[in-house]
Amino acid sequence: MTQLLKPAWISFKRTVSPGNKKNRLKVIGIALLAAGFFAVEYIFFSRMLVYFSKTELIGQLLIEKMLYMANFIFFAMLIFSNIITSISTYYTSDDLPLILSTPRTLEEFFYARLIHTAIRSSWMVILFGMPLYIAYGTVLGGNFIYYMLLFAGLLAFVFIASSAGVIFTMISTYILPARRFRELMLFISLIVFLGAYIGFRMIRPERFLNPQKFENVIGYISALRSSQSMLLPSTWFSSSLMSAIYHAYSNVLRGLLPLVGTASGITAVGVFATYLFYRNGMTKAQESKNAKFDRNGLMYRILHSVTSRGTVFVNAVIKKDILSFFRDASQWSQLLLLLALVLVYVYNFTALPLNTIQFPTMYIKNLIAFFNLGLAAFVITAIAARFAFPAVSLEGRALWLIKVSPNELSELIRAKILYNLIPLLVVAAALIFFTNHVLGVFKYIMYLSVITMLVLTVAITNIGVGLGAIYPKYHYENVADIAMGFGGFMFMIISLGITAVVLLIQAVPTYRVMKEFAFPSGLMFYDYVWISLLYLLSGAVIVYPALYVREKALKAIKITEG
Repeated sequence: MTQLLKPAWISFKRTVSPGNKKNRLKVIGIALLAAGFFAVEYIFFSRMLVYFSKTELIGQLLIEKMLYMANFIFFAMLIFSNIITSISTYYTSDDLPLILSTPRTLEEFFYARLIHTAIRSSWMVILFGMPLYIAYGTVLGGNFIYYMLLFAGLLAFVFIASSAGVIFTMISTYILPARRFRELMLFISLIVFLGAYIGFRMIRPERFLNPQKFENVIGYISALRSSQSMLLPSTWFSSSLMSAIYHAYSNVLRGLLPLVGTASGITAVGVFATYLFYRNGMTKAQESKNAKFDRNGLMYRILHSVTSRGTVFVNAVIKKDILSFFRDASQWSQLLLLLALVLVYVYNFTALPLNTIQFPTMYIKNLIAFFNLGLAAFVITAIAARFAFPAVSLEGRALWLIKVSPNELSELIRAKILYNLIPLLVVAAALIFFTNHVLGVFKYIMYLSVITMLVLTVAITNIGVGLGAIYPKYHYENVADIAMGFGGFMFMIISLGITAVVLLIQAVPTYRVMKEFAFPSGLMFYDYVWISLLYLLSGAVIVYPALYVREKALKAIKITEG
């Protein structure tokens, strides 16, 4: 089994090895980013726990409830992440023909791939969860036993989710081919996401922060203690951690033993499922994708009409990308997820308790609308990381055809930017316009927000495509893996950094104008001058990095992976 894991370990060591200046910068940049994120999340949870601990009567219940809810969310995320990842690691990975030709048993293969799947699908959840667990240990007085239990329990917790995801994938691919199963899982994930969100909103967790909404204390405490099923691994894990914090070591085993026992048992079931289902599922996984697209259909005629304007090369690249996108169900089905994202985003603003705030409501609404720019820019950056950043890498081995052709690389970059820019502009405009409409803000804030967001979206798209060309990844098993590297981290940092600077620059003139609307005093000529200059400065902060990265990208595109 160790021989099967050795290639992945060597690849990881080469990735993080500070053998040259470029690798050192990558490692340092990723480490600083992770440390900063870790520190911010730890401070947030620590202050929340301190606040809860000072709340009489219900503080302890709130602390327990938060841990139970967090572990339940982590467990659900791990299950779905492992299902999607196991399709690649067990059925569609490029190295599978070589591995399956070695004289290794299916049991060794299952364990090696299980560890590989667990690491790939769980590292981000652990990164998000670790500050929470450490905050519980430091704020609530967790000792050495707590941290030892955290390590052992988290390991068992992760392998329960990984084994369950792999077993579900093997049984499903025994019935349905792996490539079609991945497409089916995307639709199931969308339905589960919407169902979970609707259920989450029906629970209305914000009401726990307002006990006056309940008829009496008993009803409030009963609501806090509800939804804690003892049949879930998340409940066992949470119970054992809280028992260690309370030094109730006799109760620790009640949560730890079923957790470890279930992890061992479900892993053994996974070995049995591998012998029973894997070979048949692997045979079905070799089916090719259905790439049929009717050239006489309405969609094709509309696409041909839209892409018949402009230069031939740019139109050809855009047309090819659109056809490839809609031929792959795992790609176009994400449009449904984006639609759900917009609806959920707008609905969250309708649920804001603005009527209970003591400050003037109109002032708060416009303030929320202004800072909503940052949240919307974060959403657009995340979408661009999935679609715009991998744009050049998706050309793969065919990129050499473009480089030896008489076409300019600037045309390729322009085509990729235009292809990604139009849908991102639509999503950005929808996020800002509908949320501002729900809030009922001043027209000035509406126009400022929409214009700023659209300009930011143009810059984010240019930076995404540009950095994707500077840091390409032509060999991948999943498109989502392309952005999971140094270039993807740099894209997120630069985009969010530009957004933060723009908000800081625009905050002062926007506040001055809003104050003039609320309390008219008459703006002088120099007021208009410095307000205009600050807005122009914010525009320069947006435009210059985008043009700089785009120019660098033209010189950095290379055929071999960098």
